Amino acid sequence: MKIYLVRHGQSVGNVKNLWYGSTDLPLTDLGREQARQAGEKLRGMAFSACYTSPLSRARGTAALVMAGRQEPTVIVPDLREQHMGLLEPKSVPQIQTEDPDFFSALMADWIHICPPEGEPYDTGLAPRVARVLDGLTAKGEDCLVVAHNGPLVFALTHLLGLPMEAAGRFYLKQGCFSMVEIDREHIYNPAHALLRYYNV
Repeated sequence: MKIYLVRHGQSVGNVKNLWYGSTDLPLTDLGREQARQAGEKLRGMAFSACYTSPLSRARGTAALVMAGRQEPTVIVPDLREQHMGLLEPKSVPQIQTEDPDFFSALMADWIHICPPEGEPYDTGLAPRVARVLDGLTAKGEDCLVVAHNGPLVFALTHLLGLPMEAAGRFYLKQGCFSMVEIDREHIYNPAHALLRYYNV
């Protein structure tokens, strides 16, 4: 089984250097071009369906990646980005200025420190994304997941059998795809999964 992962293209929030997890900001012209580039890279790859976050930057990316293809696109609410609470949609410099100590602590351990009035990564985002991935792997069909950096770096740790804290070691580039292959017959790999492509 192959699970392809695509992060949404550049959004207005990226350009403005905002923390904007649940704030629904659209793709830029560059973001749309990045989505088309990802679609071109995936042109020769076969999968049964595309599963996407409901936020417009992910849905727009999915639509451009899937242009000309016949596989269905399914909106999955649990693939949305982490809600950053009172931090969004503020700029990074603004957050640093308002509470530099908290910002430093958050950046040092964003897996376990929750944004004020936001969604925890470890007990919020992680379990909901895990439910989606477990459902997909149970089906056993090759598929595409289009979402955000937060859910997708967790997806890599979950699928590869790594500790959640390893999420900070990954970063999904826009306009690229990654792919995890799960083959339970290959006993040489205890996690039963291999990272075959990363930011291609």
